[in-house]
Amino acid sequence: MTDRQQRTERAMGEAMYQMAMSLPDDVGDYIPFSYMVEQEDRREKQLDELSEEERVLLKELCSFFDFDHMCSKTIKREAEVFRAKKIIEELELNVNFPVLAYGETFLNQSINHSLDMVTMLIQMGADVNAENQMMAECALDGLLEEEDNKGTLSDEKKAMKKLLLSKGAKTPEERWMDKADEVSQMNRGRT
Repeated sequence: MTDRQQRTERAMGEAMYQMAMSLPDDVGDYIPFSYMVEQEDRREKQLDELSEEERVLLKELCSFFDFDHMCSKTIKREAEVFRAKKIIEELELNVNFPVLAYGETFLNQSINHSLDMVTMLIQMGADVNAENQMMAECALDGLLEEEDNKGTLSDEKKAMKKLLLSKGAKTPEERWMDKADEVSQMNRGRT
């Protein structure tokens, strides 16, 4: 385990402790994943409101972020960035909406596409700290994990990391510490 991963684990432990301390004595019917269920219901409701034409456009947009597709050497990345932007504008789509599998946002997956896609999504309002619903990870986390596993990043991914950090992206450790502080402040407000 790397030093960064150890710091994140400690921060996560502190945040979870603070959250556990904030639970009422009688938890009753507490559902730990209720937030994910609510988000999934909200997502389904919004998708149901789309016309057939809008669904086709959204499906095309989502295909650009399919992992197997992004690994293909034959895709025309520049053309896809242009087309993705047009679809987002046409649908007036909130780029932070977790439409992809596992509650992923487009930015979370764009690190596997191209720097141009990351840049375009940020310009369109993507939240650099938006976490996926499954693992509470954001785009920067994917880059940090790849850096830990490979020991380095490609020049393009280094540029993505620099861009995300310059736009305020926080490391997992920083986000967990923020969560711990938030819960701690909430607990102090109850007394």
